[in-house]
Amino acid sequence: MIEERIKLKEKLGYALGDTASNIAWRTLTTFLLVFYTDVFGISAAAAGVLLLVTRLSDGISDVVMGIIADRTQTS
Repeated sequence: MIEERIKLKEKLGYALGDTASNIAWRTLTTFLLVFYTDVFGISAAAAGVLLLVTRLSDGISDVVMGIIADRTQTS
């Protein structure tokens, strides 16, 4: 098995793309909390719990999907 090292330029390219994605996502999440409290009229605590539950379930599903991907045999 030949092992290739990833170049610094490629690492920075992926890092900058992920940074841009996270900036956009965090901005949307911030406005989502304001939308829930001001437009829907739910309490800040309920909106916070809603976002907490979704993040926890996302964290669990990420681990499960990683395990499934690691165990998947192709070809």
